[in-house]
Amino acid sequence: MDDSPNPIVRLLTGLAGEAGFVPFWRGMELALYHPEHGYYMTGRQRIGREGDFVTAPELTSLFGELLTLQCIEVWELLGRPDPFVVVEMGGGSGRLAFDFLATARRFADFFRAFAYRVVEISPDFRARQQELVKSLGFGTEKITWSETLPERIEAGVILGNEFLDALPVHWVEMTPHGLMEVALAPDGQIMLVPPQPPLDSDYFNGFGINLASGYRTEIGLAAASWMEQAALTLHQGVVLMIDYGWPASEYYAPIRSHGTLAGHQGHERVDDPLHCLGAMDLTAHVDFSAMARAGTRAGLTPVGFTTQGWFLMGLGILERLQRLTGKVAPEQAESLRQAVMRLILPDAMGERFKVLAMGKRVPQGSLSGFRLNDQWPRL
Repeated sequence: MDDSPNPIVRLLTGLAGEAGFVPFWRGMELALYHPEHGYYMTGRQRIGREGDFVTAPELTSLFGELLTLQCIEVWELLGRPDPFVVVEMGGGSGRLAFDFLATARRFADFFRAFAYRVVEISPDFRARQQELVKSLGFGTEKITWSETLPERIEAGVILGNEFLDALPVHWVEMTPHGLMEVALAPDGQIMLVPPQPPLDSDYFNGFGINLASGYRTEIGLAAASWMEQAALTLHQGVVLMIDYGWPASEYYAPIRSHGTLAGHQGHERVDDPLHCLGAMDLTAHVDFSAMARAGTRAGLTPVGFTTQGWFLMGLGILERLQRLTGKVAPEQAESLRQAVMRLILPDAMGERFKVLAMGKRVPQGSLSGFRLNDQWPRL
C-alpha cells in the first residue's frame, strides 16, 4: 500500500478498531464511494481520452442507439405499457442517456410512454450527465436522477453498462485450512482472516468449484445482492447488464489463480489494487453464473446470455454501419468502422464483455440481441 498520507488509508486505520483489521471489501467501498475522498465522488476526469478508461458509449452513438432499440423491443413484448421506465445504473459521462433519449425521440409511440431514470450517487457524474442531456432539451418529465433504485417499477428495463464490476468485492484466498478473506491491517499491509459475514467459508461448496491452495480471487456478494434487489423492484420487464467477466467455470479456472482485481489509471492497468486508494478506478470481473443464480433466487427467469459482439450484431450493428458509412466522408467512415470493430471483435471488447438478460413476466421468445448466439447454457 502507498506509504503517503492517503486519506483512505487513514480512514481504514481508524476503522480497524479492536478487530485489528478491515475486510478488503470495505476498503474498496471507501476507495470508490467515500463522499469526500472516493474515486467516483470527486471532480477528477475519469472517462475519456484524458481520464483513466473509456466505455462503449464514448466510442460511438451506435451503442446507445442499439440498446434503445432493444428496450423498445421489450416494451413491445410487454404490450406497449404506459408508463414504461428505463433505469440506467451509474450513468457515467451521460453519453448513454444522451444517445438513448436522442434515439427514442424518433419513435413517437415509445417516446410518449417511456421515462428515463438515472441512478447515480456521484454528485460530479450527475452534474456532467445533466449538462450533457440538457443540450437535447429534455426536462424532468423524461429524465430524472436518484441515488437509489425506485421502490417499484411496474414495467420497464433496468440497464447497467460497466456497473457490476465497480461494486465492492470480497477478496479471498484458498488455504490448506480452507477459504480465508483478505483484510487490511492498520499498518497498511494485507492479512488473511476467517471469512467475515456475510461471506460464508463454504461459499464454493455445491458450485463444482475447487480452488487450489494459494488461489486468490474475488466473490461479488454486493453485485449478487444488487441483482436480487433489482429483481424485487421490477414487477414486469428485463434486467439487462453488460460488463466484463465470465461464467463461474471460467472465472475460477486455474489460469486465473491471481484473480481479476485491478486498478485502472491513465488507461493503464495497475496490478496492485492497494496502490493509491481513492485516486484510481478499482474493479473486478463479474461472475455471471453468480448473477444468474441471484436473479433466479429473486424470481427472475432467463432471457439470454451472450458476448457483446454477438449481442450488437444481433441488433444489426453491421447493417447500421454499412448504411452510415455510405453517407459520411471517408475519414468519418473509417473512424466509425474502427469504433464498431472495437465493440464487436473478439480480441477487443466483443468477447471480453458479456451481456446478461433476465426477466419477469416477459413472454417467451428471445430478444434480438440474443438471436444469433444465446450462450445461456454456459452459466
